[in-house]
Amino acid sequence: MSKSIPTFDFVVVGSGSAGAIVAARLAEDRSVRVLLLEAGPKDKSLLFRIPAAMRHAYNAPKYNWSFETEPEPYLNDRRLAQPRGRVLGGSSSINGQLYLRGHPLDYEGWAQAGARGWSYSEVLPYFKRLETRIDGRSEYRGTQGPVGVTTVRPDPLAKAFLEAGRQAGYRSTDDVNGFQQDGFGLFPKNVARGQRSSTAQCYLRTPPKNLHIQANSTVSRILFEGKRACGVQFRRGSETRTVRAGREIVISAGAFNSPVLLMRSGIGPAWHLRDFGIEVIRDAPDVGENLMDHPLTAVQAMCREPVTLFRHLDPFSRAQGIAEWLIARKGVLANNHFDTVAFIRTKAGVRIPNLQIALFAIAVAEGSADFVRQHAFQLQFSIQRPLSRGYVRLGGGHVEAVPRIRFNMLGHPRDIGELKAGFVLSRELLRQPALSRYAGTELFPGDDVASDDELESWLRATCHSSYHPCGTCRMGEDDLAVVDSECRVRGVERLRVVDASIMPQIPSANLNCPTMMIGEKASDHITGMDPLPPLDLAYFTDPNWEQSQR
Repeated sequence: MSKSIPTFDFVVVGSGSAGAIVAARLAEDRSVRVLLLEAGPKDKSLLFRIPAAMRHAYNAPKYNWSFETEPEPYLNDRRLAQPRGRVLGGSSSINGQLYLRGHPLDYEGWAQAGARGWSYSEVLPYFKRLETRIDGRSEYRGTQGPVGVTTVRPDPLAKAFLEAGRQAGYRSTDDVNGFQQDGFGLFPKNVARGQRSSTAQCYLRTPPKNLHIQANSTVSRILFEGKRACGVQFRRGSETRTVRAGREIVISAGAFNSPVLLMRSGIGPAWHLRDFGIEVIRDAPDVGENLMDHPLTAVQAMCREPVTLFRHLDPFSRAQGIAEWLIARKGVLANNHFDTVAFIRTKAGVRIPNLQIALFAIAVAEGSADFVRQHAFQLQFSIQRPLSRGYVRLGGGHVEAVPRIRFNMLGHPRDIGELKAGFVLSRELLRQPALSRYAGTELFPGDDVASDDELESWLRATCHSSYHPCGTCRMGEDDLAVVDSECRVRGVERLRVVDASIMPQIPSANLNCPTMMIGEKASDHITGMDPLPPLDLAYFTDPNWEQSQR
């Protein structure tokens, strides 16, 4: 490489939930130069500040990769939409702002799967470091981090959901991110003072002079000298540019683009790379494999009382909501409107909750992003530890090629069984006295879906993605793991992957918060800092399950 090529100490590819954090933390050392490359534009639009505007943000093609899967063989060959952020802040700038850490035993599972140093006690300090909880203190919560997190006081419908859980015999919890995930409680959200807490807003708002942010720059490949990553080639407009990395390159492009970038650069299954004439730097068969997501669907019911968000959709209410937000950052637009959530088990004998149910105080028309034009609400439910696995593969060897994505969703029989149970339990919640006061006619799927066969047919026809892809650059210590426990790509030098793609198992959570934690923890690995001391805090496990194991 010519010496005239610009050189930075670190080059970070992708400014999303992890990449923005990595870049910002690396740049805290003012003696190093950091380049952050983002394929999309900067987050200048108000869409990225207003919590209730999430539907508009992730439906705007300018800010969205707008991926979709191949025909899913276990979902009637339907293609599933996969919105991913293509803007500063990545998906943290367009997602639903649902802030969940996952169950402590998720991270014990990571450590047992070969991710040394990623047990619950070892990741908890990083969860705390990234956040400031605005709604109260506890030893489980962070108080000085960049990301503002809060819950809101439940409205009548949300209160009815919480009460229905108690009536159905489930536990209550005062913090699903604290001692006890199990049960019904308030839904934390990365929203603070009426605004979205994206990583762009929280980490990159006032970058130091040694952090150079280059938007609208799509990386085509990582450059190597032998087995050592030495630079990055990217396109900006019609220009192809190259930069050199003196110390390391960090890929934080997400569960789809990170494995694709590795493969375009010569790291991946040799048989697959050769199909596109790509020189093999390292034969890594698991790059792009192990793709996971939480299968999701919803039960919708008419609402007997005018307490849903539908009352805010008329022109006057919309104008009032905009004015309240612009003037005081308050009102209906200052909330994402997922205020309550439950984590329960689909049957006895399950160690930790495997089902998430969330109340959304309006119904979304099936197959669209439009709201049902009447007072209605829905219970969204998803299974938390699916066994189905898919893949991401190249659609071509050039940067414009659309990746091939397949989840094989509901391919494993246990997954369809758990989702069926989730449907039955959600219907039972609607029949509890607290919710039956509000729940009228079931709109979706309706009373026609009753038998086991009808239920399975409905789920395969309507189940969709939670937009939680992960696992495609799996972390571990075995020979097939893509990265090691310090996020270094195995078999090459000076290259790491830091994002949701490294998760060895999918956590029981929406993935934004765990991915931010990965960015915080990995930044210490990259700089060579000692990890934060473990926090050995207790966590709740079901006494009935513990007793059954004795």
